[in-house]
This record gives sequence, C-alpha cells and structure tokens, in this order.
Amino acid sequence: MLKKHLLALACICISPATVATPITSLSSNTASYNLFLIPSHAVDKTVLTISNQLQQQQLSSLYSQGFLPHITLYLTEYPTNNLKLLKQKAQQLANQWHQFDLTLDHIQRTKGNWLMLDVDNTPELQQLADTATIMVAPLRTINPTIPTWVNHYPEKLAAFRRYGSPNVFMNFEPHITLLPQTDSQKLTTFMANYGAHFKSVNFKALGIGIAAVNSNGQAKAEIASYLFTQ
Repeated sequence: MLKKHLLALACICISPATVATPITSLSSNTASYNLFLIPSHAVDKTVLTISNQLQQQQLSSLYSQGFLPHITLYLTEYPTNNLKLLKQKAQQLANQWHQFDLTLDHIQRTKGNWLMLDVDNTPELQQLADTATIMVAPLRTINPTIPTWVNHYPEKLAAFRRYGSPNVFMNFEPHITLLPQTDSQKLTTFMANYGAHFKSVNFKALGIGIAAVNSNGQAKAEIASYLFTQ
C-alpha cells in the first residue's frame, strides 16, 4: 500500500514552487484551519494521564481546557470561502489511505518552553503529511501570519515563508501539543518527576480532521472528519 502512495506522489510531479503558490480568492476573510491526523483512543488516555501529572505542578494542560489531542499534518491560513475545497481535498486524501500504526515516543520541552508529546515519525506518516501539503497548500492565503514561536527556528521560518506552514517536508516533526509557552521552573520540575520517565505508547492513525484553530494552533471542535479504510 505504501509503495502505491509513493508512486502516486512521484507521478504528481509538482515542484516546490508550485506547492508554494496559493490560489487567489475574491474573499478578504481568512481563518486558520488545521488539517490533522485523528488518533485512536489510546492517545486520549495517555494525554489524560499526562494532564493529571501536569496539574500536580499547577500547570493546566490544553487537554484539561477542552482542546483536542491531534497531530498536525498541515496548518495555515485560508480564505474562508476555500473551506469547501479544503474539505473535498481532505476527503479525497482519506479515501486513498488506510489505518496504520504509530507510537507516542517521548515528552519534549522546546526552546520556547512549550511541552510536546512527540510521535515517532514513519515513512507512511511522512508520506501522508507530504501528500497533504501538496494537495492543500495551493488553497492557502498569499501571506499567512507567521506564528511567534517560529522565530526561534530559522529553518522553520524559511519553510513557512515558502510553503505557508513551518512543519512541512523535511521540517515535519509530528507531535501533540500538551502546553503552549509556560512557566520554565514548573516545566523543569515536571520533566524531572514525570516527563523524563515517559514510556512509549502504541496507537493507530484513524483518519483526517479539519478544525479552525486559535493563535496557538489549537482547536476544541472538529469542522469535519474523514476516516481511513481499515
């Protein structure tokens, strides 16, 4: 199955310049939409456990605030009247894929004091993210807003300027965000007590979702979801 997708992508023959060129829209209204991977219940259970551990350090996780655990495939700003096309592309992609296995690898504290639950990248996950970027990037706005955190990572800033999103192609780093920028000392204590002792968890990729997100790329409700074939 993976070979089939690799061949299909190779046949698309889209250059980086083409991927980076958005379709113009008559609408001036924009919104940030996250095209993300829907994980199985094992992820919710794991994130709940971590959320409770964070609470012991007086840290309120995104999960405890009602935000969805998800793995971003491609996140950027779009003209709002391109949402219908985005849904069509997401459904098309989901129809071409199947459920596959993934692993929650470790908990990472970033340079900017965010907290991430990293996902072990696999050839199939990378291929899915690459294909998603190629399919939907042309729908984005011409000049999306650069997230503040991206300025900490020059290579991601370059990717954002070219593709409208920082975590694409070679910069793709699959993860679930546990906390946005937060108290450094509390994070140090959490990592010593819990984060450094995290044991990997296996789960399945079930499908693709779309959600409108806040300035931190987080969402509380799906706009649409499309499941893979089993």
